[in-house]
Amino acid sequence: MELQQDQFSFKRLILKCLLVIPYVKENKKVLSIGAFIGLLVGGGYEYYKVQDVNFKTEIVFVVDGDSGGNAGGLLELANSFGIGGGMGSNASLFSGENFKELLKTKSIFRKALLTKIRYGKKEGIFANIFLEKSRIGEFEWKNRPEDFYNHRFKTSDINKLSAQDRNILDALYDFLKGQTVIINDNPKSTFQTLTVETRDDTLSYIWAKLYLKTVTNFYIDTKTKKSQELLVLMDKRVDSLRSALYYTQGKLANYNDQNQQIIFQRARIIAERLQLSSQQLQGMYLESVRNYDNLKFSLAKETPLFTIISEPEISTVGIRHFYGPITLIGIILGVFLSSFVLNVVRIYKEMMSK
Repeated sequence: MELQQDQFSFKRLILKCLLVIPYVKENKKVLSIGAFIGLLVGGGYEYYKVQDVNFKTEIVFVVDGDSGGNAGGLLELANSFGIGGGMGSNASLFSGENFKELLKTKSIFRKALLTKIRYGKKEGIFANIFLEKSRIGEFEWKNRPEDFYNHRFKTSDINKLSAQDRNILDALYDFLKGQTVIINDNPKSTFQTLTVETRDDTLSYIWAKLYLKTVTNFYIDTKTKKSQELLVLMDKRVDSLRSALYYTQGKLANYNDQNQQIIFQRARIIAERLQLSSQQLQGMYLESVRNYDNLKFSLAKETPLFTIISEPEISTVGIRHFYGPITLIGIILGVFLSSFVLNVVRIYKEMMSK
């Protein structure tokens, strides 16, 4: 019984595979050359990758879930002074998916890159130290002009950067964005892991800490901005009430000293008024001091954004690429391409003969 053309036959498949053997024997020289070229290309690329050693630093942290717990108290204090509008609007910026997107923004990376740090005995802008130590010019930027990766930033003020400064800063952002990853390994846990990989162990360590510090500072500057304004206002109010209270108390004491034998009712009324003013100012002063202290405590509870669970360590063992996979792929591609060329030549000869 003969098989139809669309039916599968294991025997036919074996016979077709066996036809490869005479094809390989007939063209073994060309196929060997193709395999050798693939070996050279794949092996050369892997040798290049072996020189690219990365050092990884990890920080395990938790985003503080109680940071907004006193928002109601702060908002109530702010509303009493007429500056509470919008205080709660920044809370959503640091929650859920918004927070994850915030971590990827260019402004965060720019602030961190332009921060002045100490590297060994050297102090300078982190972006300059990174350009000097990361070997980015040997790998990712090897096709760029030399003055691109030899560039050095002269100021950490983003408003004073030149067009070239901004171009290089954007290029550093594009590179570091892929080397700075925050993941949650366990969806049931709130633990987050920040992973940084660079070609310098100390750079990885510094960048991991600097990145989290920059995010924290941005959080403090943004979320507590209104609270800080309120704190300044209340500080001035406490000072003015203290001065008014001390002045009134001093005036009352002087008046009593000068009028120890009060006869006229008019003089008694003046003393009672000074006493009443002193008591009112004392009550207002004590209330302002209490609100001022409450606000400072609230700010102290608001400001921490991250709780570090596992501190970063300087990696002593680099992540290396191993020989094998890419070389094997190169050999297979070399054989395939040489076989493709052989078939093209064969078809061309058949067409010419006709």
